[in-house]
Amino acid sequence: MKVLAIRHVEIEHLGVFEEHLKSLEIEYEYLDTPKGERLREPLESYSALIVLGGYMGAYEENTYEFLTYEFKLMEEALKKEIPLLGICLGAQMLAKVLGARVYPGEKGKEIGWMEVLKTGEHPYFRDFPQKLKVFQWHGDTFDLPEGAERIFSSEKYENQGFVYDKSVGLQFHIEVDKGLARIWKEAYKEEILEEGIDPQAFDSISEEEEKQLKILSFGFIKKFLGV
Repeated sequence: MKVLAIRHVEIEHLGVFEEHLKSLEIEYEYLDTPKGERLREPLESYSALIVLGGYMGAYEENTYEFLTYEFKLMEEALKKEIPLLGICLGAQMLAKVLGARVYPGEKGKEIGWMEVLKTGEHPYFRDFPQKLKVFQWHGDTFDLPEGAERIFSSEKYENQGFVYDKSVGLQFHIEVDKGLARIWKEAYKEEILEEGIDPQAFDSISEEEEKQLKILSFGFIKKFLGV
């Protein structure tokens, strides 16, 4: 079994999923499309496709031409029923591929550790509680694609997570732990300053909450990959 992860920024990687996949003895590869990388083997040679976050908008394919290539890969994954997980930008891209609108959020950015509410049910998320603290970093949002099941919402944005057939879109960063959040805090200091974000927002998760999140993300990825 092998997983393909499309990465847009070096430090915005699979996070805790790297550890999970290693423990399950599942291989993973990164495809850094902004660097010009393209697939060297058929998409169906992978057991799943994960599209990670990034600074660009899902509607900016005219500016970032590699997004057009990614949209084609996502469409192929959907057509061939290859499990597809979109995180943050990846979720917005999935929503767009499924025909939904993606646009700048009218209620401002969500940055830091914040609560999401479980508003729907699906076997992938059976073990998830009704409230969960997760890491957020986004300004755009999307409409729920037709035929998709909404699973998570937040106070600001109702579409935080959805399932469509074998595909999952998560607006929040289920792959981020406190260590990775701190790396992002250092790397994106200017945006944090511009947005007036309290730096403490990057540490406002307890050890117990972080441990729970890691257990839940492990359970999710197992169900998602069918292992």
